[in-house]
Amino acid sequence: MKKEIQNLKNSENGKTNYLTHNFHTYPAKYIPQIPRYFIEKYTKEGDIVYDPFLGCGTTLVECKLLNRNGIGVDLNPIATLVSKVKTQPLKTSEINVIKNFIEKLKSNNLRVESFYEKYSKQNTNDFTNKDHWFQKNVQIELSYLKKQINNIKNETIENFLNVCMSSIIVEISNQESDTRYVAKNKQIQNFKTFDVFIRKCLMMIDRIIEFTNLTSKSKIKIYTKSSETVSEIKDGTIKLVVTSPPYANTYDYYLYHKSRMNWLEFDYRKVQEGEIGSRDKHSSKKLEIDNFLGSLDKCFGEVSRVLIKNGHAVIVIGDSVIRGNFYDSKEFTENIFKKYKLKLIEHSSQNLKETTRMFNPKFTNALKNEHILIFKK
Repeated sequence: MKKEIQNLKNSENGKTNYLTHNFHTYPAKYIPQIPRYFIEKYTKEGDIVYDPFLGCGTTLVECKLLNRNGIGVDLNPIATLVSKVKTQPLKTSEINVIKNFIEKLKSNNLRVESFYEKYSKQNTNDFTNKDHWFQKNVQIELSYLKKQINNIKNETIENFLNVCMSSIIVEISNQESDTRYVAKNKQIQNFKTFDVFIRKCLMMIDRIIEFTNLTSKSKIKIYTKSSETVSEIKDGTIKLVVTSPPYANTYDYYLYHKSRMNWLEFDYRKVQEGEIGSRDKHSSKKLEIDNFLGSLDKCFGEVSRVLIKNGHAVIVIGDSVIRGNFYDSKEFTENIFKKYKLKLIEHSSQNLKETTRMFNPKFTNALKNEHILIFKK
């Protein structure tokens, strides 16, 4: 299997950002060829595929393209918002509304120095350390942008524009990068926020039109919640699970989306508290691996419950180091699934440094591997 996966990565069709896959950055997402390969291998059109650690919706985009029904769950509201937009075809009338929205942002009548005085009082979206992370001119521009988006009374269009806004937040903030949470003076010029938003939105429009023309009529359901309990999914209804759980003590997903959640009025604290395997829990709060394994056990128990007989679960997961102690993710994942009577039938491993994922180098070392594990019920 390792050779097959490597061939997918190296093929001429190995582009990873096609169609809606490049709408929004997300730490350590896997390439779309991985879920596509297993969806085609283990399911047929009309089957249901489940991703309990949805992230930015890579699995569900492939479901929509391959005419499989998909269900995704994630605690992070940025993840579920992005996933909804990436899997939602748009009507021509909705595209036209978005284009009109862009044209208003281009207006010379809007881009005058009095803009900042006129709209400074609308700069009411307040949160801790706002001035530290955003210049005043950027704050006013983002507040204006968010207010205009809120005035749109079509949820599909509103979601699309909110994802576009979310995707540019880090670029026009003082945050150094998506994976480095430190402030840097970027000296953002007046109205750059609008220009970056317009550029991103135009790209997304082209991509969503192409996606709409290629997509199937399969149904996608997305829930913003923990995957430890998913009563929304009936027993024995899922043909395939394809997912990548957090790599314990590697990332704080809430932190890298914190500014986005502040501007989109989501509660990052809820995500921080509920996120499993985070560095916040295992490095800052000093929780042991058992905390992560307990949550993972509940999530995988639900996977077992919803899978049909002879259904498959594909788990992409990496090893972890917590305070100097190494934990083999293949070993503990296999042990959990044994408890639920799922058998490991195939696997592939490679060092984290060799994967296509964008990891901070300090989270990788000679010991850590990433594993693709295939279980059968």
